[in-house]
Amino acid sequence: MTKPQTLAQSVQDAIGNDILTGRLAPTTWLRLATLQETYGVGLSPLREAMANLAGRGLVIQEGQRGFRIAPVSQSDFEDLTQTRCHIEGLALRLSIAAGDTDWEAGILAAHHRLKRQPRSPDRLIDEEWEVLHRAFHLSLVAACHSARLTAIWHSIYDQFDRYRRIAVQASGEHPAVPATHDQLVEAALARDAAGAEAILEVHIEDSAARIDAMMAPQWAEMQKKVAARRATSGTTPR
Repeated sequence: MTKPQTLAQSVQDAIGNDILTGRLAPTTWLRLATLQETYGVGLSPLREAMANLAGRGLVIQEGQRGFRIAPVSQSDFEDLTQTRCHIEGLALRLSIAAGDTDWEAGILAAHHRLKRQPRSPDRLIDEEWEVLHRAFHLSLVAACHSARLTAIWHSIYDQFDRYRRIAVQASGEHPAVPATHDQLVEAALARDAAGAEAILEVHIEDSAARIDAMMAPQWAEMQKKVAARRATSGTTPR
């Protein structure tokens, strides 16, 4: 039986969703008083929600100044991509080693639902498809039997997904889905851990390359701003 959400969990989900969907832009300052009014919540559950969002890497606490949305950068995205490959690859290997027939059935069901729900061509972000896509990736690592590793996976997936959504909204187009889902399922069910991990790495890096290309104008603009700040302050990069 699923436990009911606490107020802090509910507001965490609401703010987190607004960050992931871009309604709250990177580096935006989050004033607690404004958040209380916007989300209709008291200070105590709001502080708990913000602490949890900081733990997920979606917001940053700036000492006594409050919170702001985590910034984005090309170097951070590159690091995030490699981290996702390592974390998701480890969870996949553990799941292949320990997964039972229920795990196999979960993968097949999640894959079937995803294939039966093509991404809508009329929307840049198809939330129904997004839910199914996340569920598919989660099904592959669901038998890792590590609550901490699963929590890290969710955090990394959220952060990677935020970059993808920002890229989609900035470019006005959606990256094609790499055609490796079928291969992932086949390798996982065949208990081919090395093969499945290699396919997963290609899948993630292919997605990252598409996102990176879509973000190229934003990366260039960020570099110009950094160079301008350095010129103004008289500092040079090391």
